[in-house]
Amino acid sequence: MKTKMKKSAPQWALKLATSQDRQRAQDAYRKGTWQITWPEKKSLRIWARRQGWPAPRFFFDRRFIETMLASDANFALAVNESGLRVFIPMEHYEISPKQLKALDALYEKREDMGALGSRPTRWGTLVEELREIRRAVEANVMIEVEGRKLENFDDFISWAHGRYHALEDGYDSWYGDDDS
Repeated sequence: MKTKMKKSAPQWALKLATSQDRQRAQDAYRKGTWQITWPEKKSLRIWARRQGWPAPRFFFDRRFIETMLASDANFALAVNESGLRVFIPMEHYEISPKQLKALDALYEKREDMGALGSRPTRWGTLVEELREIRRAVEANVMIEVEGRKLENFDDFISWAHGRYHALEDGYDSWYGDDDS
C-alpha cells in the first residue's frame, strides 16, 4: 500500500531515501513532501516488536514513523530492514534541453481555425507539467533550467511567466495553483 501526503513533488523529483537521509526525511515528513510505500502491516508490526519498537493496534503508522525518525540508527534500521520504502525530494534536478523543447512545443501547438485564427491545443498539458515543476520547487528541489536556478515559488513564477507569458491571460487554469 502506498501512502501519499498532500500534493507532493512529482515522482521524477523524488529519490529513495538511504540510511544517511534521516534529516532530509524528517524535513520532508514535516512538510508533507515525502512518499512512503508500506510493506504488509501485520509483518511490519511483527518486525517492529522484534526491534523493541511500539506496535500499537491504533495509530501504528504514526508511532512507527515517530520511532523511525527518532534517531539515525532507527532510521537506518527501518529503511534497510523493515521493507518500508521512503521517497524524499532530491536536492537538485536539471531540466534538460530536450525536456524544455517538449514544454515549448506544448506552448506553441495550435489548431488552425480558418478565419478565426488559431487556438492553442496543448496548454492544459503544459499547465500540468508546470505544476509538477512548481511542486518540486515547493518541496525544496532546486530546479535548474538553462543555467537558471529555481529555488522558491517566486523564482518559478518569474521563469514560467517569462517563458510562457500568454498562459497568464489565455488559459483558465493557472500553474501556480492546484485548485484551478
